[in-house]
Amino acid sequence: KLKMDVFEYNVDESLRHSIERKLRGITQIDAQIAALPLPRKPDIKFVIKLLRIYRKIAPKSLRCRCVFDPSCSHYSELAFRQHGFLTGILYTYKRLAKCRPGAGGIDFLHLKQGD
Repeated sequence: KLKMDVFEYNVDESLRHSIERKLRGITQIDAQIAALPLPRKPDIKFVIKLLRIYRKIAPKSLRCRCVFDPSCSHYSELAFRQHGFLTGILYTYKRLAKCRPGAGGIDFLHLKQGD
């Protein structure tokens, strides 16, 4: 059985994450965020569970068209983890407000260890 874990393609760097998401369904940054354990704080844990459920049930046509890396739902997860509930909502709103074709790129809150 042939298993391929590496893709090599020569594209404009601004399009790399969109193409990777279309081909693999997830980018490396998204995968790092998705692999984080659930936090201990109940409100943040609840919101992150909702985001992860959304990622599982949302149609692929919706999930795989994000123009940013990480995707908006993964960015939102980091925002809630790092800034708490209210500020997480604000960061999520700001990200969603600028999410449209031609406005993408790498835009993320740095991964921190712990909750």
